[in-house]
Amino acid sequence: MYATLKFDTEDVYYPPQYRIDDIPGWLAQTMTEAGLRGTFCVFAEKARTLKERGRQDVLSAMAGHDLVSHQKGNVRPLIPEILQDKGWDDGVAAMRDYEDEVAEDFRQAFGREPVGLSRHNVYWAPQHVAVGGQRGLPYVYGVVPLPGSEQPAWYAGTLNLPNVTCPSFAGFDVIYSCDDAFEAKLRQLGEFLTSCAQRGVEYVSLFGCHPVRVMARGWIEEYCLASELTRTPKEVGWMYCLKSPQEEARARANFARLCRFLKDFPHLEVIGAEEAHRLFSTQPEDITRDELTAYAEKVQSANRPVLDGTFSPAEMLAGLAESLVQLGEQGDIPYMVKRRSVLGPHSRPAVGREVDIVTHEQIVDLSRQTVLCVQSQGCLPANVQAPSGRVGAGQLLVVLARSYLAAARYERYERLRVPKTTRYPDEALRLDAWVQQSLGEHWPYALDFSCEKIAEHARLQAWTLKPAWLRPPRGAPYSEGRMKT
Repeated sequence: MYATLKFDTEDVYYPPQYRIDDIPGWLAQTMTEAGLRGTFCVFAEKARTLKERGRQDVLSAMAGHDLVSHQKGNVRPLIPEILQDKGWDDGVAAMRDYEDEVAEDFRQAFGREPVGLSRHNVYWAPQHVAVGGQRGLPYVYGVVPLPGSEQPAWYAGTLNLPNVTCPSFAGFDVIYSCDDAFEAKLRQLGEFLTSCAQRGVEYVSLFGCHPVRVMARGWIEEYCLASELTRTPKEVGWMYCLKSPQEEARARANFARLCRFLKDFPHLEVIGAEEAHRLFSTQPEDITRDELTAYAEKVQSANRPVLDGTFSPAEMLAGLAESLVQLGEQGDIPYMVKRRSVLGPHSRPAVGREVDIVTHEQIVDLSRQTVLCVQSQGCLPANVQAPSGRVGAGQLLVVLARSYLAAARYERYERLRVPKTTRYPDEALRLDAWVQQSLGEHWPYALDFSCEKIAEHARLQAWTLKPAWLRPPRGAPYSEGRMKT
C-alpha cells in the first residue's frame, strides 16, 4: 500500500523573529533522517519569502523532498477570481501563465520546478486542473466525485492524487505538542492503515500538517482576506500568539515518532507525489470490442452517460464513434480502437430534441464529426450537426451505443430515435454542488462574485472522470463493486 505524506506550507504573515519559518525545515530534516519522502505543497509567496529572508537552510532541507505548487498564495486575484468570467481555452491559458510565475519562484528559491499542482483552500477550477495534465503533473487535493471507488481519479486529463474518494487521514495539525492527544491520534492512524490494508487499498493520503499550525494558535488568513479585502496582520490589528519553545520541542519529538511509525508500519511505503504519479499513471493504449460492448450495454440500459471502471465516458464515446466510422468504411466494427486522451466539451451540449430521427448513414456522419473534433481539438464536440438540427453529446452517446450494439450483433438500425437524456454523467451535478457551496459561499470573495462559469466547466469535464489504478482492470463493465479495490 502506497501513501503520500503532505504538508501545506503557506504562512507568510508571521515575521521572521516568530521562527515559523523553522518548522518546514525541521519537518523535512526529520523525514530525511527517518528515510521518508514527504510532499511539501508550497506557496510561491512562501518560497520567495524564505529566499528573501536568507533561509537557505530551510529551502535546502525541503528540496530533499517533493515540492508541489500550492498556488501563488493568499494574493489577489485568487484562482476563482481569475476564472469567473473566462471560458475554457482562455481560462486554461490564464492558468498556464499563472503556474509559469509560480514555477519561476520555485526555480529561484529551490533551484527546480514543482512536481505537481495543488488546490489551496477551495481555490479550485477545472482549467487549473487541466494544466497539470498538459504538463504531465499530478493535481493534489482533487475534489471530483467517483462513487463506489477508493482509487485516485482522472479528471480533465489529469491524475488527481489524492482525490476526495481516496482514503485519507489527517488531524495532527495542532496536537503534536500535546502528548496525550498525539498518542490517541497515532492509535487511530494505526487502525486506519490496518483497515485500508485489509480492504486491499492501493493508495492512501496522509496529511502531516500545516507547518504554521504546529505553533500558531489560529488561522489569521480568514481575517486578512475577508470579503475582497487584502490586509496584513498589522492592518487587521492583531495576530494569533504562538506556543512555547517547550511545546515546539514536544512537537518535534512526536513528529519524529510519527515518522518512525510510518517507516515501520507493515506493507506501507511512503512516497512523494512525483513517484505516486508515475505509479498510478498507467493507462491502456486501446479499448477492445468487448469493453465497448459492455459499456454500450450499460449506457443503453441507463439511457444516459455513465462511468466505467477503466475508461472515461469521453474516451468511450470517442471509441464508439471511431468504431462506427470504420463500420461505415469497411462494413464491420474493429476488434479494438486506440484510446484517445480526450477532454469533455468546452461548451454546453443540447438536451432539447432538435432532431427526432437519425438514419444509419447520418449516425456514421455524426461519428465522423466526433472523430474529427477529438483528433483536431482534443475534446468531445458539445454538439454534432444532423440535417435537421443539433445532437448533444449525451444524446449522441446513447445513439452511438445503441447503434454499436446492433453492429456487434451483425445487425443495424436503419432509423433511430434521438433520446431524451442528460448533458453529462450524473456525477457532474455532485461536482456542481461542491462548486456552488465551496466557491459560491466562501468568505474571501467579493459580494458580487459568481462561480457559474466555473461550475459549468466543472460539469462538462465530468465526461473525463475515471479511476486511476496501478494496473487498470480490463474486460469488465463498470459497477460499484468493480470500482472498489
